[in-house]
Amino acid sequence: MQPKLWLQLGLLLALLMPGSHAASAQPALGDAPLPPADVSGLPGRRARPLLVTGGLNVNPNSREEVRGFYNGVFLASAGIPIGSTAVTAQCLPGTNSPAFMNATLLRINWFRAMGGLAASITFDAGESTKDQAAAVMMAEHGALQHVGVWTNWDCFTIAATNASANSNLALGSDGPDSITQYMLDFGANNYEVGHRRYILYPQTQIMGTGDVPAENTNYATNATWVFDANFFGPRPPTRTPYVSWPPAGYVPCQVVYPQWSFALSNADLSAATVSMASNGVRMAVTLQPYLLNYGENTLAWHPSGLDPTVSTTVFPFSGTDTVYSITISNVVTASGTNSFSYGVTVFDPATAGPDYFPLVIFGTNQPVISLANHYSCTPAGNPNTTSYQWLTAQATNGNLVDNALNGTTNFTISPAPVYPLIITPPVGSGACFHLAHTNPIAQVMQLNQIFFPATNTTLSFKSLLGYASPFEVARVQVAPWGGTNWQDLYTDTGTNGAGESAFTQHSLSLSHYAGQAIGLRFNYDLVPVNGQYTYFPYAYPNVGWCLENIMVTNSQQLLNATTNATASTNFTFSPLQTGNYILQAQGMIFNSFLLDWGTIKQVTAMLGPPVITLNAPALTNNQVKIKFTLASGVATNFHLLQANQLNGVWTTNVTAILTTNTPGSIFQFTTTNGSAMRYYRVQTP
Repeated sequence: MQPKLWLQLGLLLALLMPGSHAASAQPALGDAPLPPADVSGLPGRRARPLLVTGGLNVNPNSREEVRGFYNGVFLASAGIPIGSTAVTAQCLPGTNSPAFMNATLLRINWFRAMGGLAASITFDAGESTKDQAAAVMMAEHGALQHVGVWTNWDCFTIAATNASANSNLALGSDGPDSITQYMLDFGANNYEVGHRRYILYPQTQIMGTGDVPAENTNYATNATWVFDANFFGPRPPTRTPYVSWPPAGYVPCQVVYPQWSFALSNADLSAATVSMASNGVRMAVTLQPYLLNYGENTLAWHPSGLDPTVSTTVFPFSGTDTVYSITISNVVTASGTNSFSYGVTVFDPATAGPDYFPLVIFGTNQPVISLANHYSCTPAGNPNTTSYQWLTAQATNGNLVDNALNGTTNFTISPAPVYPLIITPPVGSGACFHLAHTNPIAQVMQLNQIFFPATNTTLSFKSLLGYASPFEVARVQVAPWGGTNWQDLYTDTGTNGAGESAFTQHSLSLSHYAGQAIGLRFNYDLVPVNGQYTYFPYAYPNVGWCLENIMVTNSQQLLNATTNATASTNFTFSPLQTGNYILQAQGMIFNSFLLDWGTIKQVTAMLGPPVITLNAPALTNNQVKIKFTLASGVATNFHLLQANQLNGVWTTNVTAILTTNTPGSIFQFTTTNGSAMRYYRVQTP
């Protein structure tokens, strides 16, 4: 496979600016590897793991549990920087960041848990090193091969060829994205879904991974080692006797692919048939040729009309929960000929269902500053909840008004641009923020502020989208504070021409997010089509997206936001100053992954009554020194009371002298010692 360049510049642009659009590789999988005849030399139960994610599990019959499993766990494996030291052009395999490798491992175990398998795969360090060599070799050659003649393959090593024979291979993707590609298993040569069958093979306990990012004309590449010494071993228990994808129960629409599959160990599926219905309406399906020798015996099919040979074919989804009924008939097993029926409900995990109950916080609406004010929240319904995280923040009124003349103080830019972000606009005067694609990656400008909108809150800005391809999209997005599920408030797509000739004023209502803590960002996105990124690779003022006069009005901002973890539903809040605050709680599953934030509780921190702690009196030279501390509250006047008996009459000592040791905090009364026993108190008016 050779690198492709898409030359789509019009004549006018070609005259204005030399160059062309850039493109990346169309993802390719090649064939799935065949199992080795002898697995005795492969890593087994006693292998030393490189990384471990721990066992994951999910109840597929609970929409909310599956929704949290996707939003909390699956999305946690997305967007992790590779941190690679590989240099493909020099045949240097290098290494990748442990966080990136762990994200790949997490993606594997997520799919296995959803499929009802043991989700405790580990990576073997030795096999991962070999996979790294294989990834570099495939990337440098620009092709995939499991076995065969390796003549003229640069970066050839025995370790690389050994790994290629034992691994799923992907070109044009790396890391967690490659695992998703294996589950998608597109391509005319992958009708048997062999890559998917290896990811979901019940016996497997140990895998490996190697990845290199795209580098110049070399494609990103992944090699995932899929065979271990348990490959032909006893089959462990699974949630259902079969392994299907999508599995029975609730399944996020993002991971429902054109090809569906049903695997059953030691069954004969050669004459099996598939019946598929959508909300009770029968669907036409196309059975794929039945092929053995790729993990468990598996039947694959797709709804007629869908093309599973290309990576961009998506399974249709209307936006509302859709139930599919599946019946596999004429399955020959050791107990005779059987049929299997199950249901799959495809849903959008961004939308909560009727079984979602946000965490609600209980406690005083007027906490006292500098005191431990106790709060609790309702328990999370997810049985995998291991702890809770609490957000506290001060809420303050104030509009945000920003333009490029103020610099980037209010923004976080990612990735760091290699061109000037603030420029003179292509029309008019002053300055504007300029987002452009000099590389095939989204350019994001996120506001640092956390907003707490009301029903009349608006976001306004001026926008000019200049030269942009139809695959370059200007987006204004919102997400719950600290979340990754960004939703579009506004989009504008390039026309492959000069675009807008003047700035346009936009005003977007944030009323839908009233009472929620949210973040806002401007995302100049790049959308691949058939694996290709087509864009204008220039940072000229009239290319890309220009923004100015950004304002958020009628909103509160949240300041000094902090999060604290607790093992239970209880939390202690100690505000340091008076004013308005918000409290919010969320559950954490599997000790690492966060669920949705619950309902916000608004409180007003108040001054409490003065609290005085009295030290033991000290006697020096017939002088009694009584030191005391104002522990909380405010007081400016103090009186020393005395009594000869604890239950007697208390009188004010008018001769006592008050001194200040620490202003507003520590004080001392000094009085002459009397002949009789005395008790002392300090009182504020």
